[in-house]
Amino acid sequence: MSRLTALVRRVRAEGFTPREFRTVAITALVLLSVIVVTGGAVRLSGSGLGCDDWPNCNNERFIDVSTGHAAVENINRLFTFLVGFGVLLAALAAWYRRPRRRDLVVYGLVMLIGVPAQGLVGAVVVWTDLHPAAVQWHFLLSMVLVAAAVMMLVRAGEPDGPRRIATVVPRVRRRVRLLAVWTSITVVLGTIVTNTGPHAGDEYAKRFWGIADVDASGERIFRVNGDALSWVSRVHGVVVWVTVAVAFSLLWTLRNLRKDRGMLDAPLTAWLLVAIVQGSVGYVQYSAGLPVGLVAVHLAGATTLVGITTWLWAATSTTAERAGDMVERVAGRTRRPRRGTSLGS
Repeated sequence: MSRLTALVRRVRAEGFTPREFRTVAITALVLLSVIVVTGGAVRLSGSGLGCDDWPNCNNERFIDVSTGHAAVENINRLFTFLVGFGVLLAALAAWYRRPRRRDLVVYGLVMLIGVPAQGLVGAVVVWTDLHPAAVQWHFLLSMVLVAAAVMMLVRAGEPDGPRRIATVVPRVRRRVRLLAVWTSITVVLGTIVTNTGPHAGDEYAKRFWGIADVDASGERIFRVNGDALSWVSRVHGVVVWVTVAVAFSLLWTLRNLRKDRGMLDAPLTAWLLVAIVQGSVGYVQYSAGLPVGLVAVHLAGATTLVGITTWLWAATSTTAERAGDMVERVAGRTRRPRRGTSLGS
């Protein structure tokens, strides 16, 4: 406890160092990514209506683990508090970082507002009995938060300069922007496919173009519309191929631009690798009838692809180092003694 008190006093007096801030930013990114997976587990396990109310699990208990579905849903809800704590810490760290930077504070605020907003969207999901549009926006908002966390982490590793400068030529930047747009369209279409297929979170949940029916007890249910799932999946597949083609066109554009290629090499390579794996998993899972395990892998891959796309976009610009800092850094190098010599020699 004494160490924590000392840390709080030191942060209030001196602020977070850039290195400490990066550690906090990494933690926030990991938490925001993990909750996407746990939220997917709720859906894929059919636990979407394990709790039929919000914020209480039901009209009798705030937390109910009497059934497996209720336990899965409650674990996901409780994990949200941990995510909220991590995001709050990231926002505070951005404010108390020294030197304070406006861009990092903005990303911290986006996450700080976004997590409670996710809670409200989650409430709408429950109150509408897992309406596919509400579920779709629940996932897309998660992707926005992951992107904000990635931007915060990447920007935190840049110099504390007063202005941003481009690291690539305009035509490369435009091509990266185009890739980001097509990747976003691919993710949105992926949510439509998921909300049309069998993993709606509960057999009573609505689906896009679902076929209304009644079960043996007379309860209304929604069955998968196989024709709709087929054509939506095909549209999604075509857009995936277009997106990959845009990525390869970016690679072709970089062939004679050594400096630009050096700036984008790592994120673009990662993007292509993840996209190839993601596309392969997508085709295999569709052919296999959408098994839960492969759908979970595909969900994690989509989250990873969004993060890498954000990293790629962030790499197209950086901060310009302050002139005074540059002079001090260069002067420090010139004053450094050579090996095998002494200051007095």
